[in-house]
Amino acid sequence: MRIITPTAIEQTAWEGTLEPLAVSFGSPTAQPRVNVTLGEPAVWSAEQALAGETGKQWSPPADGKRYALVRLACTLHPLADPQARFSEARLMATLSVEGGAALIVAHDLYPLRVGADAKGTYTLKLGPELKFADAIDAKLGEVGAEIEYHKVFPVIQGFGLGERQPYWQFAHHAANPLLGSQSVYLVVAAPPNAGRVSVTIALMATIETRFGPFRVGLPESAQADLVRRIM
Repeated sequence: MRIITPTAIEQTAWEGTLEPLAVSFGSPTAQPRVNVTLGEPAVWSAEQALAGETGKQWSPPADGKRYALVRLACTLHPLADPQARFSEARLMATLSVEGGAALIVAHDLYPLRVGADAKGTYTLKLGPELKFADAIDAKLGEVGAEIEYHKVFPVIQGFGLGERQPYWQFAHHAANPLLGSQSVYLVVAAPPNAGRVSVTIALMATIETRFGPFRVGLPESAQADLVRRIM
């Protein structure tokens, strides 16, 4: 299967203005309006993602776990104040299961780390172990998904591998502003007997202004609307 990562959000999960968080600096009246868009998660079961064009069938791992490939996306819109800029942003995914007892984790994340020197569009591979790798490192004829990936934000680092609350931190770079639409991927692993698995999306950001930094996040009213079933 070949997955083309969109360069813009195609389906909107939430669009609006971020609000100041409890701990913020500077005058509240000087805080800039921060508009963002969160995309609807795109979800593929492991069987869908690894449907072979090689004539080979994917064999599920012996551990019996259920897996899903999930794509998340956000857009940071330009700020009205020309002297303000995004200094960093954080896109978060909280995994939960109906009943709350099973261990649901991020089996793998992409990107884990890309710097300002990595540019443009490139292809990565999701192999039969449900781990991401550069396409050039993949074995010829191996079952797997090819993902065309577009890097927009200058510096991206993923955290929370093997945990229930993975997140990606996006950082400003002097040569490239932190603006536009960016997608990220994760593979979710759940025990075979787990109930329905959901992901809750959240976003927060730090804005640098002439009055100092401001920390903003989703309005509390939006959080309940950003829970999506993925398995």
